[in-house]
Amino acid sequence: MLNRRHLRIKVFQAIYSYFRGAKNDLSIGERELLSSVNRIHELFVLHASVFIELRGFAYKRIQERKNKRLPSQEDLNPNLRFVENEVLKALSNSLSLQKKVEEYKISWNNHGDVIQKLFKSIEDSDTYGKYMSGESLDLEQEKSFLIKIYREFIADNEILQDFFEERSIHWSDDHYFVCGYIVKYLKGFQSRFFQNFRPPELFKDVDDDIEFIQTLYRYTLLNSSAYQDIIMDKAKNWEADRIAVVDFILMKMAVCELVKIPSVPIKVTLNEYIELSKTYSTPKSRVFINGILDKIVPDLKQKGEIKKIGRGLMS
Repeated sequence: MLNRRHLRIKVFQAIYSYFRGAKNDLSIGERELLSSVNRIHELFVLHASVFIELRGFAYKRIQERKNKRLPSQEDLNPNLRFVENEVLKALSNSLSLQKKVEEYKISWNNHGDVIQKLFKSIEDSDTYGKYMSGESLDLEQEKSFLIKIYREFIADNEILQDFFEERSIHWSDDHYFVCGYIVKYLKGFQSRFFQNFRPPELFKDVDDDIEFIQTLYRYTLLNSSAYQDIIMDKAKNWEADRIAVVDFILMKMAVCELVKIPSVPIKVTLNEYIELSKTYSTPKSRVFINGILDKIVPDLKQKGEIKKIGRGLMS
């Protein structure tokens, strides 16, 4: 689920917090960093649980209308297309997803009004109306419908955001990553997954990824002064206080990754930090960081400080 870019972002945010004095104890900062990364999976499961609750609400309402004292023909013969959506049923019946919901202690019992309002807004939409009144649908169309209502009504729903932030104020940084992965998760559903539509694992390789996070965080901070000297040697026309804090952090992380993480190719490292600068720094930072790192790499190679192995040898 998590890719290296997102791991770099989490480390960057933790290092930025450290330098700003919010968490200037390295060991405490590292523990909170790892906790923050692990809780991304909880946020994913929380988003997925919204679909389960929506189907549960719709199904309960159908049963209540059937059991009315004087049910109408529509009450007795309801349109079941929503509750019978193959992907929704798979999510609701997924034992592994239910296990994660229980593990993270996710409960909507005190927020039934949130689900009710959300379902009402979906039910009143053209998207829902077309889906419920259309001809027979194939699996791709069922997936497309769920993705559309997720994007339109769930992903950026302010009431849901408030509910999520009650659990963790740090999730705002991970929101769009998780939204993108929920869409990918829904797109990836196949009928053969119906018996157990498993949520994705957080890490591709848990040991390798945790080592990557710890190494990048620890050694960037432990060698901060030394890395700053390396950077300033190549930025001779600049005073240190003229370089943005964010630019310094990104370049220090890049130097750390070059010398301390042998499995990552040099080109990948350079490209990743230049990309991060586009999001987290100034418009001119990309060119500046690229220029400094291009000067640093040959020196580190000459001194024998860059030693790549395995995947890291790829150009």
